[in-house]
Amino acid sequence: MLKRLIQTSLSKRFLSKVLPVLFIASAVFLAVLAWLELEKAQEVNRHLAQQKVNNLSRLLTEPVWQLAHSVSENILETTLEDPTIACVILEHASGGVLTSPPLQVGRCDEIETDWNHFSSTIVYSGPRGDHALGTVGIYADIRSSLQDITSQLWGLALLVAILFMALVTTTALAFRWTILHPLNSFSESLRHYQNTGKRLPVDWHSRDELGLLINEYNATLHLQAQTERQLSEAKDEAEQALASLKEAQDMLIQTEKLASLGRLVAGIAHEINTPVGNSRTVVTALGLKLKLFHQELESGSLKRSSLDKFLASLDEAIRILDSSLDMAAEQISNFKQVAVDQTSTQQRRFDLREVVDEVIYTLRPRIKHTQFHVEVDVPEGIELDSFPGPLGQIITNCFNNSLIHGFDGREQGCITISARRNGEHDVMLEISDDGIGMSAAELKKAFDPFFTTKMGRGGSGLGLHIVFNLVNTVLRGSVELDSAPGKGLKLLFRIPVRVLADA
Repeated sequence: MLKRLIQTSLSKRFLSKVLPVLFIASAVFLAVLAWLELEKAQEVNRHLAQQKVNNLSRLLTEPVWQLAHSVSENILETTLEDPTIACVILEHASGGVLTSPPLQVGRCDEIETDWNHFSSTIVYSGPRGDHALGTVGIYADIRSSLQDITSQLWGLALLVAILFMALVTTTALAFRWTILHPLNSFSESLRHYQNTGKRLPVDWHSRDELGLLINEYNATLHLQAQTERQLSEAKDEAEQALASLKEAQDMLIQTEKLASLGRLVAGIAHEINTPVGNSRTVVTALGLKLKLFHQELESGSLKRSSLDKFLASLDEAIRILDSSLDMAAEQISNFKQVAVDQTSTQQRRFDLREVVDEVIYTLRPRIKHTQFHVEVDVPEGIELDSFPGPLGQIITNCFNNSLIHGFDGREQGCITISARRNGEHDVMLEISDDGIGMSAAELKKAFDPFFTTKMGRGGSGLGLHIVFNLVNTVLRGSVELDSAPGKGLKLLFRIPVRVLADA
């Protein structure tokens, strides 16, 4: 039904534009042929009129020589029996013995301007040679009308009609092969995709606009298939990452590393689903644009500007999909690392200065060849009965946060780690830097999961969130954050000297 509708609408619209042109061309051709036939008929009439006056001059030779005026007059009157001759004038030669007044017969006083004049000299051939006796002339109407060549025009009209029908048939066949055939193939490909979900490229090769359109359509089908494969792979990786994160969640819950792991998993799922959701949205929008493009194509209102917009939308969709897939892959890689990261949960007695020195020793290679340095002001003799693993992770995360965010755009800086006793049961640990600091709005969100000022530029938004959870859930302490733009960042931890076993 759709194929028949396309053929009917496009054929009617095309023929409605072409047929008037062909009809006008045929009418002009017929008019030119009619004019040529009229000119030819007038030429024939002119030749016949000249022959008539020549014959008349030969008939008048003897009567004029014999001065038989009555005979000459009878011959002239007989000539008027021809309806095309209106006037006959016989003029004798001047200066000779045969001189006499001109003899006029017919409507010579009513000569019209569109009459044609034909004349012939009367010559008498005698023993002494030729003698010009005078001149005979006629005024005749040699104009031919359409009625005179009606039979000929009917033949010409039939010939033009046959030519017109041949042109219409040839044009319709050419339009069907060059326009309708590729469009029908294009429509069949779209219907096949709508019915089966499988993409069927259009087998058509030409260098015109339709060829360009079909080539771009085939390229779009290929890109869509490739994009769907990439989305499927990204989905599989995301599902695997989510499975790994759920496994890590169970492990963290069992070892009580993070009490808020449920929120972490939800945030991770959101971060992974964001680029995947964007990709699906782009694919859906691209499908709608393709459907609208198909509707314009079926309605016959497709323009080059519409084609350019469609191609521009296709380029933009590919760019967004590529960016979203890269982002999803990067997030999956980061979250896989977080999922398999296992922090030691063994509780033991340890010296705080020794643990701090060991952690800083592993971190110094990162700033060995830079202008950044670390100052440690932790007195010896502060013993804790706690978890050195999570404490080391807290120091590492704060160190990385200062390097990545606090010293952003700077070539030098200082990180200070200090500690002091706070009564018999607590220790105050302070980690600070002299970096760019944070605004009041950023301070409110600093411990939120996935909040970062460097999203897409090396920041995951998990560093301070993990610090907050470790100090509150594992070490059973608390943390305060103080900062201002241009005044650096200070984290003040209150850590119990001994974590109770039943806690």
